[in-house]
Amino acid sequence: MKKVNFGIIGCGLISNNHADAINLIENANLVACTDVNEKSLKTFSEKYNIKAYNDVEKMLQDDDIDVVSICTPSGLHARFAVLAAKYKKHIVVEKPMALTVKQCDEIINASKENNVKVEVICQNRFKNTFRTVKRVIEEGYLGKIVSADIYMKYYRSKEYYESSNWKGTWEMDGGGALMNQGIHGVDIMLYMLGDVKSVFGHAKTLVRDIEVEDTASAVVEYENGALGVIQGTTSVSPGYPRRVEINGDKGSITLIEGDISIWDVKGIEKPKNDTSTSNSHKDPMGFSIEGHVLQLSDMTDAILNNRTPYVNEYEGKRAVELITAIYKSSKQRKLINLK
Repeated sequence: MKKVNFGIIGCGLISNNHADAINLIENANLVACTDVNEKSLKTFSEKYNIKAYNDVEKMLQDDDIDVVSICTPSGLHARFAVLAAKYKKHIVVEKPMALTVKQCDEIINASKENNVKVEVICQNRFKNTFRTVKRVIEEGYLGKIVSADIYMKYYRSKEYYESSNWKGTWEMDGGGALMNQGIHGVDIMLYMLGDVKSVFGHAKTLVRDIEVEDTASAVVEYENGALGVIQGTTSVSPGYPRRVEINGDKGSITLIEGDISIWDVKGIEKPKNDTSTSNSHKDPMGFSIEGHVLQLSDMTDAILNNRTPYVNEYEGKRAVELITAIYKSSKQRKLINLK
């Protein structure tokens, strides 16, 4: 059986999720890693018994590598994705895909020019509950969607931001409670509800000593006419699980993280909740690797069968576009139209 060989760019905490997931996929193989931090590189390469490169381009020149996972700080995602595309490597990139719409477009153009595939890590899209809710909405079981809200009242400590020199900065984080912690929730709302037409947002730094927001609220109008609220924080103590509320004129659904807590839907059975749990509202690494296994399996299959990955570069751009529009609205104090 042909195997897809992975290399990893960046040997920080999240790279372990990628490595462990790759090692659980039958037709995937982890062969190399690179990091500018010699200690991290040595520890990671020895842990997984793989080749170590102290230079990204040298690793990208390795003909054994088919695809790279970009696990660097967010501000480096676009740079390394474009570089990987130029070396004809397929790309898996952690969230956010990039920090700006322009950077997203640079990745899109580079992948198109070099005929490589891109998958953006949005593992919630692989949960059965979210997929079922999307189908229920699309098939009209909730009737006309009136309201679609998401509340992500997370907690990140002072020590969390002080643990590195890039967390909480515009240059490397691109935003705070929404761009870093909340982007998975924003993505899942776009996945289930469709595109947003307009947004009015407020983003503030109320508690933490950081450049970016630790508290944000926005009112959105979806293309389907529904109104909704997006709230994201890292300032709320002790932090609470993500809550999604979707209401139509014929039925309603509420999810806590990925679990269905309210299912007022006629004509279709409530789906079983997934077995994996998440504590990421309090702990940045408080989630299982199950989602990464499913998503990296999808990328592996997409390469082997020459198809488009489930969460491609165009899908990855959508959440960045909405979040940056919220920031723009907050800065300019006006409604922003996305289309």
